[in-house]
Amino acid sequence: MPTRIVRGAVSASLLVGAVLPLAAGCGQQHPGDGPRPSRSSGGPPSGASPGSSGGASPSPHGGRIDSGLAYVTSTSGGVPEVHTVVRDRAGLDAFARHFGKRADAITAEARNTDFSRSALVGWSTTTGCARWPSATLKRSGDRLALIPGRHPSPPPECFAPFHLIAVFVVPKERLPSEPVFS
Repeated sequence: MPTRIVRGAVSASLLVGAVLPLAAGCGQQHPGDGPRPSRSSGGPPSGASPGSSGGASPSPHGGRIDSGLAYVTSTSGGVPEVHTVVRDRAGLDAFARHFGKRADAITAEARNTDFSRSALVGWSTTTGCARWPSATLKRSGDRLALIPGRHPSPPPECFAPFHLIAVFVVPKERLPSEPVFS
């Protein structure tokens, strides 16, 4: 009988040890959880001075700045976390190359962007167990924040985290000259 109890305790300990690391990677993460690494493929807009805001948005230092999504997907499977302002077709191609098989879909969806008036903000991030069908881009000063759209509650168990890849269309005058991704 004591051997049976010990085996049960050992089995339970092994199960908890195997499941906890999986569950830890699936906690719902929000964009305000802290800074993410940034990879920028473009400098400030031409004619902008280093300290300028890049133009006025409807609310110069706050609020939603995107005019829509050129591309969005939320799926399981690993993707690199990349945040960048895309100011031309070469920058779009460079951003899309980070995502392997999805690159063609990203460039196809964003190919009609008028880069003389708009820039794209590409953002990929882990969203934990939550599948985000949409998102918006908000600005506060020079800070850009990814805000999830309405999405279903994550399941009680999670075996693989979801990742969001979003490409926002943003009028150039709404972007800060040197955005900080948060």
